[in-house]
Amino acid sequence: MLTMREAAAVVRELREARGWTQHDLAKHSLVSRSFVADVEAGKATIEAGKLFDLFQALGHEIALRDLSTHEVRW
Repeated sequence: MLTMREAAAVVRELREARGWTQHDLAKHSLVSRSFVADVEAGKATIEAGKLFDLFQALGHEIALRDLSTHEVRW
């Protein structure tokens, strides 16, 4: 299971790999720069839908996987 701290590290890594600032990611995700900063700080009170927007802007998607069968649902 992905923790918020792990998600924060992934967002930061993907953003930096693109050479984007937090402001750039915010612009591409249609969220505020302070939201991006909160995500990268690992704050647990962030809105999940906006987190999905960040990953989508970074060229990734989040899928549900059944833990017993490993089947991925979209």
